[in-house]
Amino acid sequence: MAIPTTIRLRSADAHEPAHRFDYRGRHRYIVTLPARGRSTPFQDGAAVLRVRDALRDSSIQHKFEVYAYCFLPSRLVMLVRGKEDSSDMKRFLTGFRQVSGQPAGQEGGHRLWSRKFLERVLRKSEENRDVARMIFDLPAKEGLARPGEVYPHMGSFVIMKERRGRDPSARRDRFGASRRKGSR
Repeated sequence: MAIPTTIRLRSADAHEPAHRFDYRGRHRYIVTLPARGRSTPFQDGAAVLRVRDALRDSSIQHKFEVYAYCFLPSRLVMLVRGKEDSSDMKRFLTGFRQVSGQPAGQEGGHRLWSRKFLERVLRKSEENRDVARMIFDLPAKEGLARPGEVYPHMGSFVIMKERRGRDPSARRDRFGASRRKGSR
């Protein structure tokens, strides 16, 4: 005799919400914030400095570390990580976009940011250095700088610590690649 089984499907009005990622905690993200429309606001160095300062202030206020950022003419790409269990990526991005979205002293002007943005939660196996290197290589890939050339609109608000077990006599370049002392 067959035993009947009941399968309960979650209805749209179920009291239990479906499990979703809540974006709180010590997670790491790659975030791409495109400018509104087809604008290229980050060709202007003064605009980059203003938005970079807002990014730094918002990251401190919302308890986020910015491991890497790169302002390309039409977007900002960054690697960020929550510093505390209460760090909320959605609040961080909302606050940053509001503060940086209006030109200084101007109300009701054009919005800087597109409504939509891209984000990806990094896996535990993905290294910060590798992701930061990928972000720092973007200007060369887009023809804004030559490979190895310093691009003025990128950086980090975090000093990446040395890993244990590495040769202490080796120097590191800005991407963390090892070089022996005295070599170039």
